[in-house]
Amino acid sequence: MPARSPVTHPHVDDCLSIRDGHLFIDELDTVELAERFGTPLFVLSETQLRSNLRRFDAAFRRAWPEGPVDVLPAMKANTNLAVRHILSSEGAGADIYSPEELDGVLRTAVDPARVSVNGGGKPRDHLRRCVAAGVRITVEDVGEIQLIEQVAAELGRTARIRLRVKPALPNLWRRTDFSQLSVPIDLGYQVYKSGIPAEYLVDLGHQAFAAPHVELVGLHFHAGRHHPSLWFWQGMMARYGRLIGELSQAWGGWQPEEIDIGGGWPSPRDPHNEELPRSEFVTTALGYPFLVGLRGLGERAYHAALARIVPALTSHTPRTAPPAIEAFAEVAVRTLRRELHGHGVRTDGVRLQVEPGRSLFGDVGVHLARVKVVKRQTRPIPYVWVLTDTTEFFLTGGRFEHSRHPVVVANRADAPATLTADVVGQSCYGDQIVLGAKLAEVAQGELIALLETGAYQESSASNFNALPRPATVLVNGSDAEVVKRAETIDDVYGRDVVPARVRTRPAGGASTEPAAASG
Repeated sequence: MPARSPVTHPHVDDCLSIRDGHLFIDELDTVELAERFGTPLFVLSETQLRSNLRRFDAAFRRAWPEGPVDVLPAMKANTNLAVRHILSSEGAGADIYSPEELDGVLRTAVDPARVSVNGGGKPRDHLRRCVAAGVRITVEDVGEIQLIEQVAAELGRTARIRLRVKPALPNLWRRTDFSQLSVPIDLGYQVYKSGIPAEYLVDLGHQAFAAPHVELVGLHFHAGRHHPSLWFWQGMMARYGRLIGELSQAWGGWQPEEIDIGGGWPSPRDPHNEELPRSEFVTTALGYPFLVGLRGLGERAYHAALARIVPALTSHTPRTAPPAIEAFAEVAVRTLRRELHGHGVRTDGVRLQVEPGRSLFGDVGVHLARVKVVKRQTRPIPYVWVLTDTTEFFLTGGRFEHSRHPVVVANRADAPATLTADVVGQSCYGDQIVLGAKLAEVAQGELIALLETGAYQESSASNFNALPRPATVLVNGSDAEVVKRAETIDDVYGRDVVPARVRTRPAGGASTEPAAASG
C-alpha cells in the first residue's frame, strides 16, 4: 500500500488522502477506480457517510439532552438505495418530498415514525400510503388537514401530523445564498414556496384538534441553506422558538411532542453559490458600459484591457471554512431552548429532529472525469479550457446552485497548481463546471476529481445530448462495488415509443430501435 504523502492539499481530508501523488478515497486509489469502472464516475465513501451521520447524532444529542434526537437525512440529496440502506442500518430516519422518495425509503428497514413526509400538493393516494405506513405527515397546504382526516377515517387509522411553519425573519438581513441577487435572507425565504404563512396557523391547529383521526404532534421548520454562519442559525431559531410559543398560547397551552428544525447547514468545503460570486456578477453588469467604451481605444487596446479584466472576473477567493456541526448544534439548540422556555413551552421529553442534506452527504462523494483535451489560445485574449468527459448535466444540482466544486488532478494530486483554466464538460452547452480553476498542469488522458459531489449531483443528473448517466461506486475501506450501474444508450432511448407510421430504417435496412421502443 502506498504511503501517505506528507504533502498537504487545501481540499483533502477525512476520507480523502494523497499517497505517492495519487488521490485516494478510503484505501482506494481514484486512478485505479477510474481504470476499473470507467469515467465519468461518482464515488461514495461508506466510511465517511457513517462517520458523518454518527457525528450529527452525537452533536445534537449533546446539545439536546432533555429528549430523543432523530437525524432525518434528506432523500433528495442522495437517492441511492444502497446509501439509504446504510442510513437505515444506523437508525436514521428520512426527510422525503415525493411519493417516489417515500417508496425508496420504505424499501429499507427505516422506522416509519422517523420519516418526515414534506411537500405541498400531496395527492390522495400519496396521503393514503403515508397514513397506512405510519409516517409523519408535514402539512404544507391550508386544505390538507381535511383531506388527511378523510383518508385516515377511511383506513380507520390516526394520522400524526406536523405543520410546516413559515415565520417572518426580519432579523436576518444579510444577503441570501439562495440567489445571486443582493436581497436579504428574509426576502429570499419569504418568496420560497414552502411553509404555511403564519396567518393560517392558528386556525389550522384548531382544525387538527377537531379532527378525530388526526393528531398534531409537533411543528416543522426548514429554511434551507441561506448563509453558512452561526449568526444565521441563531436568528432563525430565535424566530422559530418565538412562533412556537405564540402558537402554544393560542392553542390553550398546547405542548409539542416533536420539534423539527429542518436543515441547511453548509458542507465542509461548502461550494454553494461560490461560482461567479454575487460581487463579480454585479461587477460584470455595472462594467458593461465601461467595456463597451473601451472599444473606442481601438481593437488592440480593447483586447489588452480584456486580458487583464477577464482573469479578475473568473478568479476566486475561497470563503472561510464554515463552523463544525457541533458549533451549529450548540448555537441552534441553545437559542431554541431559550425562546421556548421564555414563552412557557416545556422541552423535557420533547423529540428534536434535524434534516441534513448537503452537510451530511457533500464530502461523502467525489466525481471522477478524464481529460479529453486541453485547449489554449493566446489571441485576442489568453485563455485555457480543460475539456473533460463529464458534463454539467451530470452535476445539475450544483449548476442550479452555482456551486464551485474543489478540483484536484487525481493522478498528480500533490503537484503545484500552476495552471488557471476553465474546467468544462463535453456537452454542446457552454458547460462551465469550474471557472478559472487553479490546478496542476494537465494533459489528455489525465484524471480530474471534483470534490464535494455526494449531495444533489447524482440525484439531479440528466441525459442532455443523449449522454448516458454515469455509474456510482460505493467504497468501504479497500472494497469497491457498483451500487448504480452506468446507463447504456438503450437506457437513454428506452422510453421512446416510435409510431409505425413515422418509423424509418437506416441505410442497410436493419432496425436500430431498442426493444422497449418497438411500439
